[in-house]
Amino acid sequence: MRAIELRQLRYFSILAKELHFGRAAELAFVTQPALSQQVAKLEELVGVQLFDRNRRGVALTPSGEALRDGIEKVFEQIESALKAARKAGEHGEFKLSVGLVEYTNLPFVPPALIRLQALYPDVTIARHEMNAVQQVAALALNQIDVGFGVPIEPMPGIAPVRAQPLLESGWALLMRREHRLAGLGRLQLDDLAAERLIVPARGVNVPLYDSVIAHCSRAGFRPNIVYETMQSQVGMTLVEQGLGVMLGATYVFAAIPQSLTWRPIDGFDALTVKMFTRPDERNALILDFIELAVEEARRVQARTVKNVAE
Repeated sequence: MRAIELRQLRYFSILAKELHFGRAAELAFVTQPALSQQVAKLEELVGVQLFDRNRRGVALTPSGEALRDGIEKVFEQIESALKAARKAGEHGEFKLSVGLVEYTNLPFVPPALIRLQALYPDVTIARHEMNAVQQVAALALNQIDVGFGVPIEPMPGIAPVRAQPLLESGWALLMRREHRLAGLGRLQLDDLAAERLIVPARGVNVPLYDSVIAHCSRAGFRPNIVYETMQSQVGMTLVEQGLGVMLGATYVFAAIPQSLTWRPIDGFDALTVKMFTRPDERNALILDFIELAVEEARRVQARTVKNVAE
């Protein structure tokens, strides 16, 4: 037992949930060969086969199922002990200040916050509406702890800030399922020429808005923008009601009404969601949230790639 490492059990737990070596390796932040090696080492140490590996995929053996169920209880006990340790060592309130633009509807933020709250039940979360440039300045003034943005232009060197890419995204067009473009697999930029467009308001991200207009202009048309919105949910509602189609990043459409569908569209520059933090951060709560955000962004990235491929 002394030879078994906690990371091997963690890798096993992730693979037991995903049943796919590639996805499990991404979520564990290791290469697939490294994951396979550690799982094989764990099987050797335990003395039984935990997974069946064949051409059809990966499946848990009865021994693997037993270990999976037991390991979940162990991880719950570890998490409970960590909570108790934090509570005993801290006497102030747990606070986290996050800077982001609500319109972007980042799907990895809510699950990361929920998991953070499980670790710190008394945490207080403050959200600040600010773009990427404002976030950098706010970090320097300790007004926020973490920022999430989609910078289009080079960031000003206001303060030493770590900008970590979290999520790569293409563009998509949201429409009603009966729309004429819904039958196509992928769309091209000039498919927008005849459409009534709902787009994020210029105030959401000025460089991004101007970039969209410039791309359409280079494609030979001026976009027919019928509505600019500061709230992505408002845009989705207007699409449902038939006002037009909605242009946005694929991750904005992670959860949409059943009456709607989206199609990837080529012709625009790819988008990169970045997380802004202080490079010398030492606060355990903030560091935990950073780690959780990275993990959840990896999950969203994997789902997005799968959805686009389908």
